[in-house]
Amino acid sequence: MKKKPNNALSIVLKRTHFFETLTLYFLVFFAFAFVIYRHETVFETYGQALWYCFELVTTIGFGELVAVTKIGKFLSILLSIYSIGMIAIITSTVVTYHQVKIKSQENDALTLFMDKLERLPELDKEELREISEKIKHLRS
Repeated sequence: MKKKPNNALSIVLKRTHFFETLTLYFLVFFAFAFVIYRHETVFETYGQALWYCFELVTTIGFGELVAVTKIGKFLSILLSIYSIGMIAIITSTVVTYHQVKIKSQENDALTLFMDKLERLPELDKEELREISEKIKHLRS
């Protein structure tokens, strides 16, 4: 029996729209950094605003850069909440991938088992003993 390649990862990434979600997250991240840069007086460069946003979403928070305007604080809150949601999406994608992979392995094992059952009269004593052990294991 030919084994098909494991494409569980690509299935999960497509089903969850992972790359689209990640792209949107980065667009929001860079856009928020730009708006914060334009409205905050403490950031002299766009790079400083990006660093601030990076500190914010990773919770490093060295404290050398802080938003002081209302819009800067508001966008900081939104970006923090959005980032928490993004972490949840990444985590759920990893979990879904492993669930799909396990299910695929179970299906492959079941298919192999069924193939052996179809060839029951052709099997030797060792293969029959293996099948018997698997059935006992499945029942317990």
